[in-house]
Amino acid sequence: MNMKNVDEDALFDLAQQENDQIDLATGALLIAKDAYIDLDIEVYLQRLNQMAEEVQSQIGGETDTHDQINHLNRYLFETQEFAGSSQENYYDARNSYLNEVLERKIGIPITLSVVYMEIGKRIGLPLVGVGFPGHFIVKHRDLETVIDPFEKGKILSDEALSDRLTQIFREPVPAHPRFLQAVTHKEILARMLRNLRQIHFRDGEYEKAVKTAEQITWLAPQSAQDYRDLGYLSYQVKAYAKSLDSFDAYLRLSDDPPDQEEIHRNIRVLTQQIAKLN
Repeated sequence: MNMKNVDEDALFDLAQQENDQIDLATGALLIAKDAYIDLDIEVYLQRLNQMAEEVQSQIGGETDTHDQINHLNRYLFETQEFAGSSQENYYDARNSYLNEVLERKIGIPITLSVVYMEIGKRIGLPLVGVGFPGHFIVKHRDLETVIDPFEKGKILSDEALSDRLTQIFREPVPAHPRFLQAVTHKEILARMLRNLRQIHFRDGEYEKAVKTAEQITWLAPQSAQDYRDLGYLSYQVKAYAKSLDSFDAYLRLSDDPPDQEEIHRNIRVLTQQIAKLN
């Protein structure tokens, strides 16, 4: 289902690429460009390059991975003073835009992780994102070292991970490998957009929420739940045809969903609404 707006060609085109072709920083900046029309993506890519060069100059010929990580942590969280957002300002939309995170040096787990991974990539550290329950983190692809950029690059032991899981699920849960599976660049970008969708909806900016929800479906075209959310948001702004298409996609992608009767009722109502308009 193609719901592309002309002004969003670049993000739509990026979403059509294979995961291994997608530049994560570029994708994150394209998301930001939707809110900052005059944003110069190249300026921020160059800033990441510059930061990586500064880290590399400190690393020198050091080849030990843990020492390289320590250099990266000192540079980002001591020299540059990047930090996690306070709880009070956690849902400030600026924390979800990479340009703002690079300017203000404040972010949430996923955006700080993007900065961390992108600089790591530039200095030869193969870092990947991990959609840990309730908290985005990073791990070294080969060593399985788990890092929390939101906590100033803290290395997380199995015990620490298990404690976090126990807090979330309210019962003892071991740090099973399934919780530490790497996520793709498309999944990271879609997750960033889901945060923004929630923020826009909370702030009553429903048109923005619909636009963001639409972009999510470009990156996650097989995600039934995201089409369902787009359906309800589109109805909120009286975009009935888009809402109908989204609910149809939800049912097509779902396997006997528990709310299918409700969705079918919504489709009947939408069909009637559209008929009245015509």
